[in-house]
Amino acid sequence: MKSQLLLIAFFSLILVSCKKEYNCVCGSDGGEPYVIIISANNLDDAITECSPPGSDCEIEE
Repeated sequence: MKSQLLLIAFFSLILVSCKKEYNCVCGSDGGEPYVIIISANNLDDAITECSPPGSDCEIEE
């Protein structure tokens, strides 16, 4: 039982560590833009999280 818990913890750590940080730039239409750092598994997930409909935010490339 203990070895199963260790395996689950190990694989959970691997899945969490696969995330990458992306810069989400907001407010670039006027004034000084600000940056929010987003952790996501891939670029598509980061874009979805950064720029929901009606948002002036986008991923910095």
